[in-house]
Amino acid sequence: MSKEFDYDSWQAKTIALEIANEVGRAILKSLAEEPKTASQLSGALEIPLPTILFHISRLEEAGIVEWKKALGKRLREVKVYTVSSTEITFKIGGE
Repeated sequence: MSKEFDYDSWQAKTIALEIANEVGRAILKSLAEEPKTASQLSGALEIPLPTILFHISRLEEAGIVEWKKALGKRLREVKVYTVSSTEITFKIGGE
C-alpha cells in the first residue's frame, strides 16, 4: 500500500525533512525491517532516546509511522512502532 501526499502539504514537507535527515532515514529503514519500540531503536541505532522520540513523533504526525500497544519486559504497556507504508508518493498537481 502506498501513501500519497500533495507535495505542498505540511505532511509532505515534514516527510521530506525527515528523509533528508540521516536519523530520520535510519529510523524509517529500521522500522521497515521490523517493528520496534523507541528504546529498541535507540539501542540498535546508537542514538539517544530523546532524539529518537523527536523524529518518531514527526514521522507519526505526518502519517508514515504508526504504533500499537504491546507488553514490554516488565509487563508494562509499550508502544511498538512500524511504518504504515513502504511506498511514499508526492503528488505534484493534476489528477
